Amino acid sequence: MPIDQKSLSDFKKTLDRFAQKLKRDVEMIGREQMKLMCRDAMTFTPPMPAGGGRGLSSAAHKAGMNKLANDVRRIFVPQDEPTRGRTVFLRKVISAVRTNNAQAFYEIHQNVTPGNIKALSPVMQKIMEDTDWHRAQLKAKNYLNKSVVRENLKESNQFVGNLRQIHDQAKSAVGGRWPKNAKYKGAQYLVHSTIFLNAYIAERQFKVGRVKADWATAQALVPNPVGRNGQAYNRGVYDAPWVDANRSAMGQFSGISTGGRVSMTVANLIGNINGVADEANTVNIVYGNRVKQMEAAINKHIKPTIDDANRGK
Repeated sequence: MPIDQKSLSDFKKTLDRFAQKLKRDVEMIGREQMKLMCRDAMTFTPPMPAGGGRGLSSAAHKAGMNKLANDVRRIFVPQDEPTRGRTVFLRKVISAVRTNNAQAFYEIHQNVTPGNIKALSPVMQKIMEDTDWHRAQLKAKNYLNKSVVRENLKESNQFVGNLRQIHDQAKSAVGGRWPKNAKYKGAQYLVHSTIFLNAYIAERQFKVGRVKADWATAQALVPNPVGRNGQAYNRGVYDAPWVDANRSAMGQFSGISTGGRVSMTVANLIGNINGVADEANTVNIVYGNRVKQMEAAINKHIKPTIDDANRGK
């Protein structure tokens, strides 16, 4: 069933009615709902599988892993993937020739292998196979001056080894995370092998779930509610080790209870990085789900009374 988005004021009103109808202690209800709210925040914060929600499922984890891999592959292209590497390798040649950068062309020429030129045009292959790099540069300049080259080709740097630095710079340029469906507009870089690139991707995939993780931290800080029997119980239990592995001190909780009034706050200091929560409407969906669940519990609680009345008891 779809979740109608609600506001904080909607949530507070329902919380008060929930405590009143179920004759429960407001502070304990508050603790319970805060824990459930943190779980909902994890559930409705990306990554999520297609269709949204289920953000603590293995499908959500897979979606996050795939997005990270795809984002990295926007930036880096292995030279042993000729179909993908062709345009990047050609960009390097074009950049060196058009800027008359002899040193750059020399370094490109020294890295020529059958694998990274086999997807080029036959003419460019022969040019790059010339054993005299200076002669190859002149041939390339003459050929490219006569060829129609797409104007949207972007300059690409030399082969790179420090992928993390370049990746982090690219992420910083977009606030730490590429928005959904946003295009990458930066330069692409050649790396030496698919194995090398996949190893880097696997290393960074350990951070999938980082934005969710501090809702888990905040949830753990919320005191467990205590039932009428005096026993503490937990709420909002979930099973997502890939989220828990990224917990940090960026998740916070504060609460006071004085004179019958209760105030509680949970916070995730990176929960809206690059507008990820705004994009997914996380906050209002969380409020909406809590309102929906509390109203369902109220109806379940009072249903026997309604049924009795309908039966004339």
